Amino acid sequence: MRKWFLVSLAIIALAASGCSQVINPIKGGAVLDWVDFIKLNGISYRGLYSNVLKDPDDVTDQIVGEVQFKVADVVSNPKYKTKDGDAAFLAKGTKLYQVEGFRPEEVIAAEDESQIGGYRLYAGEEFFQTFGHHYKDVPKDRVEQIQLYVQGEIRPFRILMDEEVSQFISILENGEDKSDFTPDRTNGDPIYYKMVFFTDGPLGYAYNLNDDGKNVFFSPWYTRVVDDEIRKFLEPADLHPGMEE
Repeated sequence: MRKWFLVSLAIIALAASGCSQVINPIKGGAVLDWVDFIKLNGISYRGLYSNVLKDPDDVTDQIVGEVQFKVADVVSNPKYKTKDGDAAFLAKGTKLYQVEGFRPEEVIAAEDESQIGGYRLYAGEEFFQTFGHHYKDVPKDRVEQIQLYVQGEIRPFRILMDEEVSQFISILENGEDKSDFTPDRTNGDPIYYKMVFFTDGPLGYAYNLNDDGKNVFFSPWYTRVVDDEIRKFLEPADLHPGMEE
């Protein structure tokens, strides 16, 4: 089976997130799709888009490397071989830090003020392959807190604790999976939220939750439509255009 880190060497299908296309007519008009990767000390790392740090202070002052070359928007040669210091989207000079509780070959961090917790996380190949990334992998019986964000914001508008955690998860679990679901865009695009589940472990699990004004839904695999009751947890956010208070 081909390793995920080889995707940067070939023309691949557009990934769900963290990808960019490069078109350079001078070099034949090749189109490359890059996953969000870093290569450091012979190890290929991939961005952890579904995880955030429970405690940002776990990022230490120990620098394990520095980005030497940003390949996205520059490299359009499908035969290009990534090398130590290469990163898909991080700027040259970006410092990479060790994270407490993880070996450097497992998880490293780069400062990013646009991310929840202030860091973008990267996992080494072996750790990435063995660590659960999907909603089904969340140990729901160990969830201690759920933080809710408006998509793109880095401060939660609501934090669920105790019984609210159980109620929220129950609504998600009892939703209806619909493989052919299409969002209602009568009133424009859905409102996009981020829900982050924190357990007793160092990493939280982050997933999108969407409200199109008619249905609230997320995608644990297929799209799952959940009961309108979940909106009581979303009250601090702006209502969808056209929805009555």
